[in-house]
Amino acid sequence: MCVCDSETEDNSCFFFRHLKDLLESQGRVVTFMSDRSNGLLGSFNKVLPGHPHLFCYMHLSANLMNRYGGVSATVKNAVMNKFFELAYASSPAQYRLHLRKLREIGDAKIIDDFLKDMPLENWCRAFFPGSRYGIMANSMAESFNAWFAEEREMPAYGMLDQTRIKLMNQMGERRDEAQLWTTPLTPKMQDRLKERMDVASQFNVVYSTTNIYKVRGKYSHVVDLGICSCTCRKWEIECFPCSHALAAIQAASKDVYAFVDPYYFADYCKKCYDVPLFPLCNADMASTESANDEFVHLLM
Repeated sequence: MCVCDSETEDNSCFFFRHLKDLLESQGRVVTFMSDRSNGLLGSFNKVLPGHPHLFCYMHLSANLMNRYGGVSATVKNAVMNKFFELAYASSPAQYRLHLRKLREIGDAKIIDDFLKDMPLENWCRAFFPGSRYGIMANSMAESFNAWFAEEREMPAYGMLDQTRIKLMNQMGERRDEAQLWTTPLTPKMQDRLKERMDVASQFNVVYSTTNIYKVRGKYSHVVDLGICSCTCRKWEIECFPCSHALAAIQAASKDVYAFVDPYYFADYCKKCYDVPLFPLCNADMASTESANDEFVHLLM
């Protein structure tokens, strides 16, 4: 996934064309996320029409709130909460339910006008066609911007050098930390798997045909292990088995880890830090500067 910040259309086109050459040579399809600025939208549609494009939920919610000037905080909070449920809806049925409630509490005219130019596949989980791994906002880019906020005020060389130093230290610390992991998945995802396995143990699973199971809890869902899908849609959205899927996998006596996307495994994460950033020595610069100073002195 690639996170894009605001840019002019010309600059964005220049960036996307180079990125397109790189992706096409590798045969890759990448999911992009942006703040939906005009420059990015125009250039993306021109250069990378075959790659999925997400709109950042946080930017969308902020734009929606701008339409409620003078409205009480109570109403704004209610609209925010309902828009959250709408954007995070996992199925078309949930989307229709939350949209109806949002239009009731947030003024249907305002909501309809806000949503009219936004294709559902770009912002609602239930309709997104690609792999988004549960990500809804470009918080990664915002965190990185905040992480090197001081360095951004430095001259170009100082900014690059100091950022390299911070990255070198961070990668070293994370590489050492990752070496202590003992679980097949990263610790966070291993905990998530355990939580969902506990929920899965409460379901009743009924076999239908090859790879097809009916999983019954409060509601019934259909799991297809052949295409890694569940009617709750969370498996496809997160690229990680939902509780219904885990119940079906165990009923089929299959390996749970065989159905987890490789990006969630500890070994895959460790590969991010296999190639360290090495320190750069600048001791030679001192002698060079001294020689230059002596040469200048002789000329004077």
